[in-house]
Amino acid sequence: MKKRSPIREKKCVKTCAKIFFCICILILSSCTKKLTPEQIEAQRKSAVEDAKNRAVSEYVSSLGDAVKISQLFLVNIEGKEKYYSVEKTGALCGKPSEGECLVPGGVLLFSYNISKDPLETYEYIKSIRNFYLDNKNPPPFVSVDQEGGYVNRLRGLTSVLWSQEKVVQNFSESGALELYSAQACQMSELGFHLNLAPVVEVENESNREFLDTRSFGRLDSVLRYAKNEVLGYEKNGIATVLKHFPGNSSTDPHTGLPEIVLSKEELEKNYIAPFEQLLPFASAVLMSHARITLEDDESYTESKTPACLSRFWVTDVLRNKLGFGGLIFSDDIFMGALAENGYPPEKAVVSAIEAGIDVIMLSEKKFGNVAGILLEKSKEDPELLKKIDRAVSNVIRYKINAGILELVELPAEDSSRKNADDLRVSEKNKSSSDSGMSVPQYVVRVNQKYADFDLHQFDADYNRGMKVYEN
Repeated sequence: MKKRSPIREKKCVKTCAKIFFCICILILSSCTKKLTPEQIEAQRKSAVEDAKNRAVSEYVSSLGDAVKISQLFLVNIEGKEKYYSVEKTGALCGKPSEGECLVPGGVLLFSYNISKDPLETYEYIKSIRNFYLDNKNPPPFVSVDQEGGYVNRLRGLTSVLWSQEKVVQNFSESGALELYSAQACQMSELGFHLNLAPVVEVENESNREFLDTRSFGRLDSVLRYAKNEVLGYEKNGIATVLKHFPGNSSTDPHTGLPEIVLSKEELEKNYIAPFEQLLPFASAVLMSHARITLEDDESYTESKTPACLSRFWVTDVLRNKLGFGGLIFSDDIFMGALAENGYPPEKAVVSAIEAGIDVIMLSEKKFGNVAGILLEKSKEDPELLKKIDRAVSNVIRYKINAGILELVELPAEDSSRKNADDLRVSEKNKSSSDSGMSVPQYVVRVNQKYADFDLHQFDADYNRGMKVYEN
């Protein structure tokens, strides 16, 4: 091998040193390069979102076990004039006569809870909120099953609301939007937050008997009319719940589990499609009890498990594949069909949360027993506890969106103290601070504002709804 000359070797070392020096300069210049206004704004938004999420997490952590686990339940209630609790926290541990009042995170009103007088209904709903506050609970979201037609809990109180089938037959799309908007305004004025509607299942031979008049019909009608229904409610203060994902057969889930057998193409075209296209506009989705079997792709579905208890349908499909970020409700877990097929309430409640459900719906007025089972199991299972905290956080975020709770930005001096004493500032927030950006901090509190009943406005919206109906 030919030896390098000392001069040549010296030149090589100098060249390498120059290259290394240039690389260092480039690295240093890239590190000190100023961010563009767009990059700073993106960092600011991300940091603010992180701060809001921290506030929600801290609020959830501050809740006692009984209050926290209760946020996961939507339960029917007693009363018509003044609300009262039917359970105590001792029900969570087998001592039903002991403890403080136990109340669910959401309440579901039926016809027997509702007066024909709008002021009386408003006062009853207000009494629910006052009871929760007096007993140191975050106020609930107040919901009702107001589809229209024969599923009409507000009949005789709000303006006439036809079934979804009759709406398609008798109203233009703009007329439907006006009809549902007027209904939403009346519901909001009474104190409701959420409507368990619309049904967005496409009608077919296998589900026609069960759906009856509750569907908008064909896919094109569902997409056009359901969108206007959702927008009519959501833009006027009432959250909507698309149901029942991914579908039903003509088996009534109160008496038996719906079994759906179909091709993958049919599933995606007429079962998944309406939900996929309407999800961006709605606040929530309600799962069905159906078990799905594909004739041509066994790997695609979990055919032995009801959809509302299936991680595949709740998390893999609805949450991940379709990208839905809102609340996910189970159907009623006290339906006999579940218990008769191996899913009694004490098993179904755990399966629902493990699947990714946020809110468990019950037709019973007492939920302490099943909530206690969930609470006890979570103490032994860290993964289940994480899923409970995730679900409760989603409920709290919805309550903030609904104006029941609020995210309050702390004054600058309190924000600095909170950062120093209570929070670990993320690397992202540190870099934001280094760029001269001030990141606000937040806390979650009960929204003290509660609108007084305005009979004049209620009457105006009632008359508006009746005018649309009559024309």
